[in-house]
Amino acid sequence: MSFSYHRAVLGLSLALSPLALAMTAASADLEPVRLPAVSAVNGKLELGAGWADFRGIDDDALFRGGASLSLPLGDLIGVQADVGFVNVFDETGVGGNLHIFTRDPGSYLLGAIAGYGDMGAADAFWVGPEAELYLNSVSLEMAAGYMNFDPDGGPSKDKAFVLGDIGFYATDNLRFTLGASSIAGFESGHVGAEWLMAETGLPLSFKADARFGEDHFTAITAGVSLYFGGEGKSLIRRHREDDPRNRVLDIFGSGAGAHGPTTPAVCVPAPENNYCEDVVDVVDVVE
Repeated sequence: MSFSYHRAVLGLSLALSPLALAMTAASADLEPVRLPAVSAVNGKLELGAGWADFRGIDDDALFRGGASLSLPLGDLIGVQADVGFVNVFDETGVGGNLHIFTRDPGSYLLGAIAGYGDMGAADAFWVGPEAELYLNSVSLEMAAGYMNFDPDGGPSKDKAFVLGDIGFYATDNLRFTLGASSIAGFESGHVGAEWLMAETGLPLSFKADARFGEDHFTAITAGVSLYFGGEGKSLIRRHREDDPRNRVLDIFGSGAGAHGPTTPAVCVPAPENNYCEDVVDVVDVVE
């Protein structure tokens, strides 16, 4: 009886072994493979134009542009360099920003940014963490930290910056964005959209944005982004597998640059500023 029992167990084991091996191999194939933080060397160019208004200043044309280059450092780490400019209210701001981050394109990004901007009549330096969370067709994106804001003719100030956006991908190539920011104490919010025109065969997207902030700040812009690398990718994959947001354009576009340079410590009465009646946060008025 014992001999027959052991033979039966051995036979059953031999019969089930190929099945067990097949199931193990199948389960290994089903395990999700983590993609690298940056898929490959890639970049983008951004150009836009529009209109802006600010209390106490005549409305003006707005021009902006930027470039980003992303590089993988192995599978877990990525770096990106941003440059950007904004011209509005007779001031031109230029700056640069560096990202370093780890990312699982299926779940999250976690890293840090540091940058510097010359806003014409004010300089700014910023550093802090950034994070993104990917929830199917929704992306939650945030950056925050320390900012030193140094206006010409005024004292340097230690401030904070916060940038937050919610992105919803109606399709893989169409994104709607709702966001808010506080840059050196200047607060604003915006709505935007980006559509990757995949039908053209070019990695080209159309973008539009409307921003509203303190002191009746309003900016309406439209433009394009041209992507390099990652041929054939959808918009959502480019955002999550390639280059993060250009933070120079985010900070300059918030309106903080207009706020800083156009609220001088000393006001000289003139018809264009309604003899200082429309200029806020004035420390002194030249009589």
